[in-house]
Amino acid sequence: MASTPRNASLRNTVFGIVRTQLLRVCREHQRDFNAEIHLESSLIADLGLDSLSLVEAVVAVEQAFGIDRLPLEALNEEHAETYFTVGSLVDLCIRHAAIGVDANEGMRT
Repeated sequence: MASTPRNASLRNTVFGIVRTQLLRVCREHQRDFNAEIHLESSLIADLGLDSLSLVEAVVAVEQAFGIDRLPLEALNEEHAETYFTVGSLVDLCIRHAAIGVDANEGMRT
């Protein structure tokens, strides 16, 4: 993705929405969850998502963006250092959501 102010703003907005959904799922599965979530955070190693909670998180993200289905196999195609990271999930959402994102509401526009 080209680094322009608009793209950076879009990525930050999408990250905020993804982060909110991940926090909710992580806290449902780990009551004492208090880790910081960054773009570089591993969904599995850093956030502690297992297969069930990962699916729940992806479904929550899909619903937040109105995406029918995110192809999780695309996360496998990322470079090893970005494998299953929050950033790779954000980028996947951007590629598969043909929507505008309202930064104030986090909803489709």
